[in-house]
Amino acid sequence: MNENLYGMFDKVVQSEFSIIGDDSKKTIVLGKNAEYGKMVTYSLFDGIIIAFIDIQIDNINNVFFEDEIPSRLLQINHCAKGRYSYAIGDDKIVYFGKGDLCVGIYDVTKTHSDFPLGYYEGLEIFIDVDVANERIKELIPDLDLIELYEHLEKSKGYRLVRSNQKIDHVIGELYCVDERIKESYFKLKCLELLLFFSISAESKTESLSLSKKQVDIVEDVKNELIGDLESKITIDDLADKHGISKTALKNCFKEVYGKPIFKWRKEYKLDYACRLLEDDELSISEISKKVGYASPSKFSQAFKEYVGCTPSEYKN
Repeated sequence: MNENLYGMFDKVVQSEFSIIGDDSKKTIVLGKNAEYGKMVTYSLFDGIIIAFIDIQIDNINNVFFEDEIPSRLLQINHCAKGRYSYAIGDDKIVYFGKGDLCVGIYDVTKTHSDFPLGYYEGLEIFIDVDVANERIKELIPDLDLIELYEHLEKSKGYRLVRSNQKIDHVIGELYCVDERIKESYFKLKCLELLLFFSISAESKTESLSLSKKQVDIVEDVKNELIGDLESKITIDDLADKHGISKTALKNCFKEVYGKPIFKWRKEYKLDYACRLLEDDELSISEISKKVGYASPSKFSQAFKEYVGCTPSEYKN
């Protein structure tokens, strides 16, 4: 069942991968020994599969690449952890993060621009509308997948809904369902999600799209922020250097990485400090200086607030 959909991974995955499992449940292992993660998939109806995604990717070009798929595909994405982006057209990139829900046309959103945080967990439903439409109309006569596809095709090509209580209700317990009822429950939720998007297609898309130039600036700023963790950098300095207003820089950075600039940098420093503590090659005082803290006591306070224990406790 749905071998046509599983066949599409030959088109979009360029790393070594394997598909393991039976007709209804299969696991797509990405990279040798799952070095890039995996996707656990279930066939729901003819033309529809759901994939639970758990991946770690520093460079997405090592794993995925853009290629044409002959089928007319809809994709429904829900982000549980991390951040994800779509390239829309020639010069627009849309980001979404934890709790956000998006439906899009594969031909429009097929360019995987980035996983900015290097990891991603979520779910994705792949729908071949020409194969699935007849069966879905039998179950829900008023729901036409081809009409939904064509409506999106005439507009932006996607519909993004930011995290809210309604989404939490629709998604429900999809990530922790009793094994005995998984397949039936996933089918019900798939239908509910399709109904949700069919009635929300006319509402305003809540998204900030960035140009590729803006994304390049954010990437340069990020590299500058992590290139020398001991340096003191201000928003004014960054904005002046990269020829962008302070407000635009702050908004663009948060859109890409999901956090304000200096909150992101602080957490990056403390995550890096964790790795240095694990290596056990430097003293806590040396690590404190290396990640930009004026004194070990200030470093210890910030570390405990973020990690939940002191650097000494973490090291031991």
